[in-house]
Amino acid sequence: MLRTLALSLALALPSAGAASAYDPRPIDVLLDQDTQYDAAIPKPEDVLGYELGQIIFTPDMHMAYNLAVAAASDRVSVETVGHSQFGRPIQRITITSPDNQARLDSIRQTQLRLSQAGASAAPADHPVIIQFTHGVHGSEPSSYDAAPMVLYHLAAAQGPEIDRLLDETVIHQIVMVNPDGSNRFAQWTNAHWAHTPVADPQHREHYHEWPWGRTNHYWFDLNRQWLPVAQPEARVVVSATHDWLPNIAGDFHEMGVNSTYFFSPGPHDGLHPLLSQRGLQLNLQMNEHLNAQFDGEGALYVTAEVFDDFYLGYGSSYPGLLGAIPYLFEQSSVRGLIQETDFGTLRYDDKIGQQARAALALIRAGHENRTALHDHLRTFFDESRQMAQSDSVRGYLFGSSDRGRLDDFMTVLETHNVEVYELAQAVTQNGQRFEPGQAFIVPVRQDQYRVVKGLFETRVITDKVEFYDVSGWTQPLAYDLDYVELRGNQYRSQLIGERADGFDIAVPAPDRSSIAYVMEWDSYYAPRALYRVLDAGGRAQVAPDEMTVQTARGAQQPGRGAVVIPVNQQDISTEALHDLMVQAAREDGVTIHAALSSNTDSGSDLGGFALSPVERPEVLLATGRGLSSNDAGELWHLLDHDMRMPVSMIDLDNLGRADLSRYTHIVLPGGSYGQLDEGFSERLQAWVSAGGVVIGVRSGANWLIDQELTSATIAELETEAADSATPPNYDGLSVWDTEMNISGAIFGAEIDITHPLGFGYRDEALSTHRIGTTAFDSGDNPFALPVRYVDGDPLQSGYAAEEIRRAIAQTGSVFAERRGAGSVILFADPPYYRAYFRGPTKVFMNAIFFGDDFRNPRRRTID
Repeated sequence: MLRTLALSLALALPSAGAASAYDPRPIDVLLDQDTQYDAAIPKPEDVLGYELGQIIFTPDMHMAYNLAVAAASDRVSVETVGHSQFGRPIQRITITSPDNQARLDSIRQTQLRLSQAGASAAPADHPVIIQFTHGVHGSEPSSYDAAPMVLYHLAAAQGPEIDRLLDETVIHQIVMVNPDGSNRFAQWTNAHWAHTPVADPQHREHYHEWPWGRTNHYWFDLNRQWLPVAQPEARVVVSATHDWLPNIAGDFHEMGVNSTYFFSPGPHDGLHPLLSQRGLQLNLQMNEHLNAQFDGEGALYVTAEVFDDFYLGYGSSYPGLLGAIPYLFEQSSVRGLIQETDFGTLRYDDKIGQQARAALALIRAGHENRTALHDHLRTFFDESRQMAQSDSVRGYLFGSSDRGRLDDFMTVLETHNVEVYELAQAVTQNGQRFEPGQAFIVPVRQDQYRVVKGLFETRVITDKVEFYDVSGWTQPLAYDLDYVELRGNQYRSQLIGERADGFDIAVPAPDRSSIAYVMEWDSYYAPRALYRVLDAGGRAQVAPDEMTVQTARGAQQPGRGAVVIPVNQQDISTEALHDLMVQAAREDGVTIHAALSSNTDSGSDLGGFALSPVERPEVLLATGRGLSSNDAGELWHLLDHDMRMPVSMIDLDNLGRADLSRYTHIVLPGGSYGQLDEGFSERLQAWVSAGGVVIGVRSGANWLIDQELTSATIAELETEAADSATPPNYDGLSVWDTEMNISGAIFGAEIDITHPLGFGYRDEALSTHRIGTTAFDSGDNPFALPVRYVDGDPLQSGYAAEEIRRAIAQTGSVFAERRGAGSVILFADPPYYRAYFRGPTKVFMNAIFFGDDFRNPRRRTID
């Protein structure tokens, strides 16, 4: 079978025997390890027909080689630990001695026991556990093409030194974390293979097509997903890390072409307080091996200057919450086979070799520090338990009537091995009511203390202004859950129920109705259920007020935004319609009431004049070069993956020629729209006036304002910087540049739940993810801002300068107005940031389904 696969790959790629001005060096030369290799272990070219560095290996090629080596070596085993968004396998390759292979589960159990209370020191023969994650970013190929080189060395090297190392070490390679992005990158680069490779940085090979290969299938950066685990690839690597609690976790990457080589640690003052200072010292101690490796090669490198480890969702930070010593490796990138740089012409085979040699140096460092690493793992969890005992917070109580968001959040906690307990009895805490079946408790005093704090705590930062990534990410705020900290006697044993074992999103199915079904709109997945009805040919209307509906189960109040689906006057049968209602209850967690009468006890009647028809949306999402693939990918994932709605994606290059008349909604994500001409702006304006709804997100909103397609204006933030007796020194320039910006923090907002964009929310409190300082003014329309930042200090978690916080208070996060028969709706903040910020998502979905169900006031304010 492997021969067949190799042949099929060979037919799709350039001839292995083709002469080239660039010939990769042999694998043993690149490894440079002064050892003999077992001829029975195949090299990559023996299996795949290509040497390492000759092309970019595709995910299928990696899988084929891993299996071939495992078949030839009793040091190697391979298992599939999960799959990507597209369904490609993610493998874990385990390399250790044959004796250890025979007792892997025993070794794993011993490793896990080191984390338990009262654990004794590791047995003298207990191996050190090292985990490498390869290919998190698909456009960084040396990070994954180095994996076969490391595997070959560990499987084929001969002699007492390697035998001893493998007796005392278990190495896991996860290959590859992002096979979907890696496949895109490999296909692009290999399609430009030439007999005479081109080093010109402007050559097409080095400028990959949007959305490039960095991200996964839905264009998410997986190196920001280790904590929120909103993507399946992240859940795979996090679960794999919990499975073994590795002592060392190395994550391989590439950086800019005009760079050298970086390895951990990052800036010491950038280490998150939940990460271990003792671990940092072990990192520095083991770096002696890496320093010696690079110095011995005469290679330039850098540590401790960039890539801070404050955000806990990196592959180089999250494992530190589990007692590992995390390592980030950043190699200068070739973005092809050769490229001219400030350091001369770089070769891809050299980059693969350097990544592999760095990995082997870290393995040797881990082996030499085996006892210290085991002691660190044990004391790390002891220290975590001590921190939990001294923490004034005893637990976190959270809940929601929205079973969709609650189900997804419970999956997050399950992935992180967090202990969760059912709420045993109803309780009111801090003015919030929590009910059994809809609320849960996470005790702080558990082995995963640091993970729990990393997920739940709010941290307003005042002693640091520079962040490589976001500064705030509190998950229950992101999910818009009701949640409180339980302190002292607020945490009572009477509240603690059974250990939660999963969560069932389903709600009771509705009875049959001969009148209408009334769908509550507060479930996260209600839009999915509604679209399913509309797509089947059903008709629906939205109720703008609170009503009381008579059902066989008594009077029910579905809340504002309830969707009324009549049984008659439909193009689908009553049986098929009821089946859709049952499906919505069981799969989407949507509560649906079977009405006994069109007459209601209060509010609009089911056939009332206030109800508005809901049309099936036809959505166009702008994509392509110039736009943020992350921003566009979030919205694609939301609509396609979560809501199961088709999305037409059109690149900016083609948008000017597109027939807009077939779409009801056009969504403009963040990015640059400079390539769109005035003619498109005029066409878009006419389309809106005729009834279209255009939604601008972040800089997409700015472009609509710049084109005067809306009356919205950017709020002018009046800030007064702190007085200084003397001007700042030049070495404070980076702080000066960043202290008045927001790299990513959580702000509190209030939403008008009577506005159609606020339908489905049960209270006014809402959290948003702020990047930058753009916010909206209401102008002369006091109803134009359905979502405003709260008065006073809106910062809930993360960093923002006090002057910025005061200035943003009461400005708009969302702007909405009618333009002719259509609407313009603007978002200052991402409504679905990294797929975990679920709170504002319903506002966006309301813009899709109810974007033309409001009106402008006839009376305007006067300054």
